[in-house]
Amino acid sequence: MNLLNLARRIGREVREAVAGALARGGADREVGMGADGTPTEAIDRLAEEIVLTRLREAGDFFVLSEETGSVALAEEPAYVAVVDPIDGSYNALHSLPFYALSIAFAPYSEGASLADVCAAYVLNLYSGDEFTAERGRGARCNGRRITTAGAPELGRATACVYTTPQSIDLLLPLLRRIKRVRTLGSAALELCHVARGDMDLFVDVRTYLRNIDVAAAKLVLREAGGVVTSLEGERLNASLLRIERLNLVASRTEELHCQVLHALRRNFK
Repeated sequence: MNLLNLARRIGREVREAVAGALARGGADREVGMGADGTPTEAIDRLAEEIVLTRLREAGDFFVLSEETGSVALAEEPAYVAVVDPIDGSYNALHSLPFYALSIAFAPYSEGASLADVCAAYVLNLYSGDEFTAERGRGARCNGRRITTAGAPELGRATACVYTTPQSIDLLLPLLRRIKRVRTLGSAALELCHVARGDMDLFVDVRTYLRNIDVAAAKLVLREAGGVVTSLEGERLNASLLRIERLNLVASRTEELHCQVLHALRRNFK
């Protein structure tokens, strides 16, 4: 099975359906509660239903998704598909052109984790920009190879930073050293833009980010040459079979990553 071709077909259908729903209105209507404990809006359910339908038709999948949670679509699944139907729903519903479909694939096993992701697909549902990666075969944007090479020094870095009042003290040593801060509202896309070299860092220490948000983009960034760890500098090993929350630090290069972790650890306990 060509997993990326399957994801592309799903992406085209989801993008068209989401655009139509936003044009018609009512996309922000709450229709239930998602598996992650947050309200499900009509636009999220629409996108997820398309993804689940196409994966069910393809067969062989166990799915972890934002709204439905964990569901086996086959008696003996060969693959796990980790899905965020719309990462950045707020942006989509407020005409901010930065929201994405994210699908990560891994061989199915009872211990499947983020480290097992073998193929990744992230689609900007507004612009149509497509980020893909296959383990050991590099990362691409719209079919062209991308790399994180040429990162600046920390003092000239542009970082995507997510924080809360409780975590601002932890982040201050880093914020004082970098040049620019952006918070764009879609972790999947932000990590992909770090992979393309548009931004240099992504930092989220809230332990609010979910594995479904980053499962695909993590592989895109790693295959482009970037580094992704927890705040503690450890490999991310969240399960792919249930929704888990985590903190995350991502950088374009190992050297830059070490500088970021050093700045953060001065206040980390």
